[in-house]
Amino acid sequence: MFSKNTHQIIRDKIPCFRNAGTVLIFLFFVTTGIAQTDQPGFFTKGVELFKQNHYYEAIQYFEKFLETEIKITPRAQPFAVQKKSPGKSNLNMHNEAIYLLAESYRKLHNYSLAEKWYKEAMSFSPKAYPACAYWYGVSLRANQKYDEAYEAINSFRERYHKMDDLLRGADMELENLKFIKEQMKKEKNEFIVSRKEMAVNASAYASSVSESGSLVYTTAFDDKTNEQYVNRIMESSGENTGHQDKIILQQDAPRFHQGMASITHDGRKIFFTQWTVNKGITSSAIYTSDKTDTGWCKPVLMPDPVNVTGSNSAQPFITPDGKYLLFSSDREGGVGKYDIWYATLDSQYNTLLVTNAGNVVNTTGDERSPSYHQVSRTLLFSSNGHIGMGGYDIFSAKGDFLLSDWEKPYNPGSPINSSRDDLYFISTDEDNLWNSGWLSSDRSTDCCLELYLFKQNNAQLLYGTVIDCASNQPLAGVSLTVKDSKKNGRVLTSGKTDGEGTYQFTLRNSSRFEIVAEKEGYHASNKTYIIHFDAGTDTIQNNICLALIRQEEPEQKDAGTDESVTLAKFSFNQSSL
Repeated sequence: MFSKNTHQIIRDKIPCFRNAGTVLIFLFFVTTGIAQTDQPGFFTKGVELFKQNHYYEAIQYFEKFLETEIKITPRAQPFAVQKKSPGKSNLNMHNEAIYLLAESYRKLHNYSLAEKWYKEAMSFSPKAYPACAYWYGVSLRANQKYDEAYEAINSFRERYHKMDDLLRGADMELENLKFIKEQMKKEKNEFIVSRKEMAVNASAYASSVSESGSLVYTTAFDDKTNEQYVNRIMESSGENTGHQDKIILQQDAPRFHQGMASITHDGRKIFFTQWTVNKGITSSAIYTSDKTDTGWCKPVLMPDPVNVTGSNSAQPFITPDGKYLLFSSDREGGVGKYDIWYATLDSQYNTLLVTNAGNVVNTTGDERSPSYHQVSRTLLFSSNGHIGMGGYDIFSAKGDFLLSDWEKPYNPGSPINSSRDDLYFISTDEDNLWNSGWLSSDRSTDCCLELYLFKQNNAQLLYGTVIDCASNQPLAGVSLTVKDSKKNGRVLTSGKTDGEGTYQFTLRNSSRFEIVAEKEGYHASNKTYIIHFDAGTDTIQNNICLALIRQEEPEQKDAGTDESVTLAKFSFNQSSL
């Protein structure tokens, strides 16, 4: 079921440690069994661990090798030990240790330290380390040193002429840097993006929202019983994650990681990823579990064609209507490495067929973490193969599942995206895609993905006049209450009309709200509005008329209730409801 060679599903990052020094010391002492005087042995062990994809442990040996080297020869070492290596006529252990140290930090997405060691390696022979300038430029871009990154990559591009992935990568990085410069010219007030503080010393990423509105996310934490870090699916009661959060699924086998979950609209079924890591290689598959009165049942592996022997499937997302299951997979028949695929489901969530999203969405690179916004018919995903700000960027594409026809992907730019990796975008507003939601990013750390809450920076200035329906005369002292239709009628604001019958309220991020107008002797007015808007301030005029209760009529509070839903679209202008 699983492939033997694939890169890690979570981007090869360990949990987020706040005290990096403690971790480095810990990892060194638990892995080292070599006498401190065995300087060449440090290098040899480091290379061995690097080849096994154990980059954290390899770093300890390379740094110990360089530290010991300095103690032995405080000056430059013209007589450094040399040995043969494929592609290098004479391997200088000092140079090789520095370059592999840079490579290790890069593969762990610690671009700050990767930049430091690549910069030192830039003095080595370009023939021995032809990719050094390219990865140095990538690290500079990730660290937001855009001008220096352009110089480094452009210099690499001018002298590197082999038609391979490095050359194509350099061309794309130059395009990314152009895109970044365009983003820097834009005003940064379209969105408010804020990192969620975690109560636990771990990463948090890959969020979704349950049918009850609670936040479901993946976190990595220390399983002290089994002396390892594991990923588990957590549920939070609201936007604030903390100690009250609970693990959704219990896992009897601690070596299995679970995460990246999506729950059906009725809350009765969960789709998630389960994976293992063996010698640095991740093997993943999609599982399901059904909810009963006593909790979630034992997970079941989804059959072919969702999980295919010899490949990996991960990051499932069930559409709100339950008709499609989106996921990422590196199976054969795709466009690139990891592609976006989707399964067509029957009413019992059985798979009817699996379809590739096509070469408009998918690239020769990697496409990950799909989601879908039902009302706007928009596919959301992350990609490192489309032009963006570098690493994984979040993209959107409108289209049709039945035709597998998608428009050219749109990059929302900064601050939704950053120069680091940005994944797992979900919208929490069923009416307006970009109004509010969650994403995961490592923009503020060198170790791991963290949760970010985003909200579109918008306001709805709502004003109008309340009049008598028969006489058209303004009514003073009318009580108005504005409620959030999505959150069980939570009151957003309230007030009364003035002497001229006018009112004015300012709302934020309110795409669906209810206005209740009441005055003694009149039938109440109750209307719900759905508004589609962009960032900025929308000025919305809404006049209301109240019908007088005739004396022969029995007074009923809801007699004049109007339950019709009014649809409106606004974009930086004045409109009337």
